[in-house]
Amino acid sequence: MTIEFWPRRLLKPKPKKPCRPRLPRPRRPKLPIRVGKAQQMLSSAILLGDHNMASWVDLAVKRRQVIGTPVQLPELSQRLDAVMQPLPT
Repeated sequence: MTIEFWPRRLLKPKPKKPCRPRLPRPRRPKLPIRVGKAQQMLSSAILLGDHNMASWVDLAVKRRQVIGTPVQLPELSQRLDAVMQPLPT
């Protein structure tokens, strides 16, 4: 029977590599979406100041990916036009 001597570096546990922080994934629903969901997303974009979400909703409306009654769609597009106007300087 032989006695094995292990090197000290193999007896110590290896330190874990630091993980890189991941950016949060933007949550976008599957298209087409209902008018109520689009209005909710637009309201939250206004409150949070998230111009990316507002422009995404605007693009979905322009591509006719928002479903709703003929009365609700013009109201949403008017609200989007008011929100997406450039700020006065």
